[in-house]
Amino acid sequence: QMCIRDRYQRRVHGDQGFVIKMAGSGYDYDVSTLSPEGKIYQVEYAMKATENSSTILGMVCKDGVLLGTEKLIVSEMMVSGSDRRVYSVTKQIGMVITGLLPDGRCLIDRAKEESASFQKQYGIPITGKVLADRIAQFMHMNTIYLWARPYGCNIIIAAFDEFGGPTLHLIDPSGQCFGYFGCAAGKGRQIARNEIEKLGAKNLTCKEAAFNMAKILHKCHEEMKEKKFELEMSWICPETGMTHQMLPKDMQKEMEIRAQETLEKEAMADVQSQIMKNINICLLYTSD
Repeated sequence: QMCIRDRYQRRVHGDQGFVIKMAGSGYDYDVSTLSPEGKIYQVEYAMKATENSSTILGMVCKDGVLLGTEKLIVSEMMVSGSDRRVYSVTKQIGMVITGLLPDGRCLIDRAKEESASFQKQYGIPITGKVLADRIAQFMHMNTIYLWARPYGCNIIIAAFDEFGGPTLHLIDPSGQCFGYFGCAAGKGRQIARNEIEKLGAKNLTCKEAAFNMAKILHKCHEEMKEKKFELEMSWICPETGMTHQMLPKDMQKEMEIRAQETLEKEAMADVQSQIMKNINICLLYTSD
């Protein structure tokens, strides 16, 4: 039996156009259909939603773990801090989200339910790895049923436990979950990943790495300098008693100012270097 949408396409495009239309894009109507290339287009669309959203990142340091994100200020009348992206799930687990924020908040609630259930059943706090696996499975379930749609968000889970120490996991809309020493998602993910790789956060304390995280987030936002934004950062480290807490506002503000000054100095140094390089090239041609 032909659905209303298909009958409309046949009426508009004719029989031949209908077949071509269905062969080209008919595989993205639901998540239960694989395309001939082996793709699930609904999952790819969900990933696209996260790629165009705010940058989030996490870093494992030698004494703890850090989370951070940058948020556009969509209105001058919006109360600062009301557009939250970083949440505490338990005392020792934090999560940061990007993409469709309502989807992310739904997964935060699910994570809290899973944590409470684990605590009640086993009598010990849930670990970051177990929670990440459970949330990843929950997200994956929305990619195999016709009546569901994938969650349009990426999640980074930071945790600390006595057995595994500081851990970091990234989950994408397909339900893939991997552990990392440093990871990023969102529109500035590639810049952030390159900077994290060069940084070597495993050899830094959380306080040292926090400044570099602020610098990386400001660098990711350079393409949109005209738009105002604010940072949101949290950590699990000895300063917080190995619990998940937001960075103190005065400390974060100080780090942001230092990061901006450092980026400006680096930009000036790059400009001077380029000028000297052009002068040397001109002198070389003049001498010839």
